[in-house]
Amino acid sequence: MRWSGVLHKNETGRPTALFMEQKMQQHDTLRVQNPDQTPLEFDQTANVDGGDTHRENLPEAQKSQSLPQENQSHLDIEKVGGRGVDETYASETIKKSSSTCSDINSPETNVEVLRSSRTSLFEKSKEDTPMENNDGDNLMALLDDPSRFPEGGTRAYLVLLGSCIGLTGVLSFTNSVGVFEGHISQMLPDTPLLTIGWIFSVNNFLLFGMTLILGPIFDHIGCKIPILVGTTLMTVGYMCMSVSTTTYQFILSYGILGGFGVAFTFGPFVAVLTHYFLKKRAMAIGLAYIGGALGGVIFPIMFRSLIPKIGFGWSVRIGSFISLSFLLTGWALVSDRHTEFQKDNPNSQLPVLTQILKSIDFKVFKNKTYSCLVLGLLGNGLAFLLAITYLPSYAIAFGFSPHKAYMLLVVFNACSIPGRVIPSLLADRYGRFNLVCCISLLSTLAFFVVWVNRPVAHTLTGLYVFAAWFGFSSGSILSLSPAAIGQIFKVEDIGAGIGTAFFIMSFGDLIGIPIGGAITNSRTGASFDHLVLFLALACLCGTTGSFVARWLYGGPKWVIV
Repeated sequence: MRWSGVLHKNETGRPTALFMEQKMQQHDTLRVQNPDQTPLEFDQTANVDGGDTHRENLPEAQKSQSLPQENQSHLDIEKVGGRGVDETYASETIKKSSSTCSDINSPETNVEVLRSSRTSLFEKSKEDTPMENNDGDNLMALLDDPSRFPEGGTRAYLVLLGSCIGLTGVLSFTNSVGVFEGHISQMLPDTPLLTIGWIFSVNNFLLFGMTLILGPIFDHIGCKIPILVGTTLMTVGYMCMSVSTTTYQFILSYGILGGFGVAFTFGPFVAVLTHYFLKKRAMAIGLAYIGGALGGVIFPIMFRSLIPKIGFGWSVRIGSFISLSFLLTGWALVSDRHTEFQKDNPNSQLPVLTQILKSIDFKVFKNKTYSCLVLGLLGNGLAFLLAITYLPSYAIAFGFSPHKAYMLLVVFNACSIPGRVIPSLLADRYGRFNLVCCISLLSTLAFFVVWVNRPVAHTLTGLYVFAAWFGFSSGSILSLSPAAIGQIFKVEDIGAGIGTAFFIMSFGDLIGIPIGGAITNSRTGASFDHLVLFLALACLCGTTGSFVARWLYGGPKWVIV
């Protein structure tokens, strides 16, 4: 005998656990087809204690009553980001449950069939969920409802434009770190490179570490206030940097003030895109990151042109004013929808401090996929940061002029523009986890094929090849990884998920640059070769973590995830 289960859908066309629970109490229907294909229906609420519930024994009104076509279908839950409940699994569980039935006319058996199939179905969905769900009665609370995201339109694209312009100002100094490292090293020749490295490591530590705190703040008050606070801190910090002459002054101005400013602006400019894009999220974040790459092209050229003419101080002040104009323009264009998402977030009524403390919950690392993805982000991020910091100094150590050395940063950031766009566009079609693995592998190959290969790396042509290759391949690491993390969590938990990942990454940045400074402290070519080997191994570890995360999330077969 063949059983065909019929599950109801709600008004949106998508089944929910709460809806099905209500229908179980009211009037759930299970269609049974006998061997001669004559459809039979049973009413679970009629004569539950016993008796025949065959259609012939039903009242005439119920006999003639037919289910609306739009409210019945085999379970068909749309997959979001490669995750969902499979229709085949639903029908299989119904078949397995029905195989234990000895009497098709027993209403108790019919109720248990649907109840057991429903339980198995939702238990599978719950097991696939990486985080604990406080709203377990609602199946679709585990997934993002695509209807909540416009995926385009005037407002969404204005927000995308504002995010791109804002990130140009945010990352203008950050992506010019190689210029500052080289110039400050010349200003402070007696200061060890390890000590100078703390100037930039503190800045990057705050940039990524503060994301854990800013996630709940963004979810609670939106993006406008944090961006204004960050813009003020950045401007004051860079102005103080322009008059700094000692290591501790640079740490206070660029490292701490500038670091807090970048943190308060970077996170909201990226997170606001998650309110408007779901299926196109990777593309949107990648396009927004173009702004940071443009800043990394424009500002190094500007600084190298201005510093010999007007000095370091005025060059930094001019750059600060230009950065301020980008930040204010981006702030004017972006707008969030945090009040809309708060309605479905049970934590929205909690105080911000409580939300911050709740977000610092490392139980998320019980999810192996998330843990491996963070490991990949840590290794790749460390290689990216140290490469962009020490690439000019590497070239200078092998006898190339500062002008040619700093042009490596321009090539690096220019090639990262298509590197941010192309993988992001492909990610929404071929899978975000797949593209994270591909770009990680390309980055690792750039190290072992070019930069570790000393006869090639010691030539200017070889360095330009590496700058272009690694700039392209690493351009999407910081944009695709948050998109992949957002694929794991609900939209209400994205801020905390990304924040925790960047918080862990921040400790790698905190110790990474000083470690690089300690390795290259002798400022000889051999010491820089040792640094390159260290970065290649870090990138290899990151690639391994990315592939393991993809395997845990999507299985051994190469499918879209």
